Amino acid sequence: MISRKRFSPIFRIVFLLSTLLILSACETSPEIGPEPLAGFSERVTALVTTTVRGQLRDNPPKQKLLVAQLPSFEKMATMNQLMDDLKAIDPLKNLAYLIEMDIMFELQKPEHHYERSNFSSSEVQRQLVSAILAGMKKAIGQLQGGKDGK
Repeated sequence: MISRKRFSPIFRIVFLLSTLLILSACETSPEIGPEPLAGFSERVTALVTTTVRGQLRDNPPKQKLLVAQLPSFEKMATMNQLMDDLKAIDPLKNLAYLIEMDIMFELQKPEHHYERSNFSSSEVQRQLVSAILAGMKKAIGQLQGGKDGK
């Protein structure tokens, strides 16, 4: 005959507390997911990538036109020069306005006070031009064969 042994309440409490202690001491692995974007340039690049990809998807002629213009865009020193050149290309004009809206959206965030305050500085302008071009190249790479655009 099997006897049932009853555990004392003190034993139960000690058992539960030690179990909780062990579980709380165990390290948990962080959730795997997209990493937050680090700074202003990364965020602008991501926004431009999404905008360009969305506007040029299923439009190979505009994609080719943008690819052909990229070398001349790389010579631009300021965002305004880059946007003016993009607006001068009639089929890509709307893209320039959308990119400007992306940048203004990002600049309004409190964490980008430095970029907003120093918008006209050559440092911020170089950062903007580089981020915009990186976003354009990444989008084109993704659209043409699913590459990541790096």
